[in-house]
Amino acid sequence: MMIPVKLRDLQRQDKTAVMAMLQDSRVMRFLGPRRALTEDEADSWFENALDNPSRYAIAQSDTDEFIGFCGVKEIEGVLDFGYFIRSEFWGNGIVVRASRLALERLSAEIDTESVQVFIADDNVASKRVAQKLGWQVTHNGTKDGEYGGYYRIVL
Repeated sequence: MMIPVKLRDLQRQDKTAVMAMLQDSRVMRFLGPRRALTEDEADSWFENALDNPSRYAIAQSDTDEFIGFCGVKEIEGVLDFGYFIRSEFWGNGIVVRASRLALERLSAEIDTESVQVFIADDNVASKRVAQKLGWQVTHNGTKDGEYGGYYRIVL
């Protein structure tokens, strides 16, 4: 069954789900410090995300349940497109659909050509997402000590 998704702002009531996601080592494998965050780290991450929203929250359309994040965040002066969702939602095509929604919105505000997308070589699921979205590797390189590909966003 396809889970219907929408994009919205992060909300205070999402905290429990966000904290659980940030403390899931499988979700965090390719993010930030490449490990599950501690309770304190996850708490500060959430508070910062509430105060300084960057990526959209992905939620179920019908229940409004928080699923994950998708969109652009400025990292060291570069616009970086990324996504991460709760592991219990993996394998449902959610990231592909959420990425399309996010890029539709973002294309009106920013030049998507200038956005960077890095996917580590061993991040098989993310490479599948890029393939389904029709993104192409422009060059290979390293980021945060991981080797992988830089992709061009295709709308």
